[in-house]
Amino acid sequence: MPENVHIPLGKVQAAYDLTDEELYDLIQKLWERKQLFYQELWAETYEKYWHFAATGSLPYTQENLPELPEPDSHHQSNFYPIFYGTQMVRYLMQLIKLVSYKPFRMGLDYLFETAFEDGYKVAAEERDILYKYFEFTEFGRKPPRKDYYRHFKAGQPYLVSFISRNMAGTLMADRDAVIEILCDYPLKREVKGLTRRVVDSTLDRLASSAADILPEIQPEAPAEIPAETSPASQPDPAASAPSAEAIVVPSVLWMGKSPAAVRDAMKEDFDECVTAHVLLNWCKVGKTQVGRLLSPKEFGDDKSYRNHVDKLLLRVARLSIRQE
Repeated sequence: MPENVHIPLGKVQAAYDLTDEELYDLIQKLWERKQLFYQELWAETYEKYWHFAATGSLPYTQENLPELPEPDSHHQSNFYPIFYGTQMVRYLMQLIKLVSYKPFRMGLDYLFETAFEDGYKVAAEERDILYKYFEFTEFGRKPPRKDYYRHFKAGQPYLVSFISRNMAGTLMADRDAVIEILCDYPLKREVKGLTRRVVDSTLDRLASSAADILPEIQPEAPAEIPAETSPASQPDPAASAPSAEAIVVPSVLWMGKSPAAVRDAMKEDFDECVTAHVLLNWCKVGKTQVGRLLSPKEFGDDKSYRNHVDKLLLRVARLSIRQE
């Protein structure tokens, strides 16, 4: 089984050229699936750059080590990056009381360069201003720095600004889940950890896994019903109705019809994932053509249409479909 790989959403946004709204929607889907890891990159940064400095300052202060924040308990159904960013600013303002200029700057630079493609450009001006406030407090001072925090607090608005605006990009997520959710989106740019080869191989693997668990579809022979108990003139209407266990597709909707006609005939009563299954397996239509028929938007390459079909197959894998 492939090892789970986590990737920062700042790189995901760059790779797929997502708008802020699309990124927010992705975050909510990952949150629902419990595949969003909001503390991971911050915890890694703390261990690499801030832990030693913070614990070393404790004997000279009356401060306690701050803990990375948890999302507000009032927002359990959704994850709001801007609110979590506000909590993270409060965490950093406490951490600043213990960590000096050099490790603090190195940590923030590492975090942004890890989270974003071209991370050195992200909020560069605000970070430079913040660092100047911070650096000013360092000259000629050794712990305990009595007015250290008071001087630095003047730079807090810059910290609030660039952390809150860029919080979403610092969140980590399961890479396979991201690729699956965004399979309708073409990869616009390769970034570290998210290349075209990785995306294609992941989608192929997910589609293969879905195919392995698809139920075997076979036409069902009509049951023989005694004439005296069920007259031929009065067929049982429940016989052709989809049940909780199976979805029944009448042959009149697909047999002998063109692919476009099948799509049009089924769109009123069936989910498009069922239509995709019928077109692929019963009508023997190619995957790219099925993608062109069912995709809600046009893509510039055939692979994106096949990716859309792969996503539909993941949904249909949970269903039992039979012919009437």
